[in-house]
Amino acid sequence: MANTRADDAAMTDWLLMALLALPLGLAVAKLPILPSAAFAGSFFSLADLPVQIQTMVENVLLVPLGALVVVVFRLTFGLRPLGLFRPILVAMAFQIVGIPISLAFLLFALLVIVLLRPLLKTDHRYARVAVLLSLAAALLLAPLMAGKWWDIAWLRDIAFFPVIALCLTCESFAEVLDQNGSREAAWRTVNTLVAAVVILALASLHGVMAFFLRFPEMLLAQAGCILLINKYLAFRLFEGANPLVINSARSMEVAAEHAAPSDRGGANDPT
Repeated sequence: MANTRADDAAMTDWLLMALLALPLGLAVAKLPILPSAAFAGSFFSLADLPVQIQTMVENVLLVPLGALVVVVFRLTFGLRPLGLFRPILVAMAFQIVGIPISLAFLLFALLVIVLLRPLLKTDHRYARVAVLLSLAAALLLAPLMAGKWWDIAWLRDIAFFPVIALCLTCESFAEVLDQNGSREAAWRTVNTLVAAVVILALASLHGVMAFFLRFPEMLLAQAGCILLINKYLAFRLFEGANPLVINSARSMEVAAEHAAPSDRGGANDPT
């Protein structure tokens, strides 16, 4: 068993070095002073794609960048989101619809899930999740109909919210709600939203997407960075921290102190 683990660790180390060394070598090959610059710059680059295709490629590039951010949140900071993919999907929704409208609509959808939770009692988890997905899709269409009736443009824009992002976020929220309670579900939702904002902010920085279009091999370096974080930077600084739970526990302690008799004054102490 020990030898197997050592062999696995050694293979992971080799993979880590390869994922960092290979893209660095390709990037160096693109330096203008080297004879390989023309070939490497034309073959290993997406910078000359048409604008429409570049937009699609940027959506693809958002996924590994988002995965790196979520890994930093989870392993380095120890902050638990609703899952690996949820912050990435929410970041895409923020990018498409805009943060204010997306955030308001998503919180409204989660509130509806909380209110309907006592009614969602089924014999099988698949049935419960399927009902949640149907309700999430219905919530997505309701603003579209309202926007059509009242001719409100921003209500119609909600229809562009990615349905899979809404459904999976609602499903994960409901699952955490059932297993860990409302405070833990709320805290993981906050972490998810913050991670999504960070992902979008990084993707929106001037030159970031242009850099990855010119050096698409850096996607391998991102994978290497994730392995690096997993091995050396998994500090989990705030593991188990939940201000909502802490505040609630502190409030209960304070209430108990006020309700209990004073140690100094005895049972009949009016304070």
